[in-house]
Amino acid sequence: MEQNMDKAICRCRKVFLADLEEAVNNGASSFEEVVEVTGIGKGCGRCKKQAQEVTEYFIHRK
Repeated sequence: MEQNMDKAICRCRKVFLADLEEAVNNGASSFEEVVEVTGIGKGCGRCKKQAQEVTEYFIHRK
C-alpha cells in the first residue's frame, strides 16, 4: 500500500494516515483502540469504513 501519509482520512477530527500508522506502531491492536487514541470516526462518521480498512492493513503489516 503506497500512500501519501499526509492524506486526511478524517477531516472532522483532522486525522491523517500517519496518525493511524503511529497509533498502531504505539500498540493499538484493533480499530477500536485506534479510535480511542485518534478520535477518528467520532465526527460525522463518513470516514469509518476507510479508516477501519487502513487500520487493519497497518495492524496486519506489523
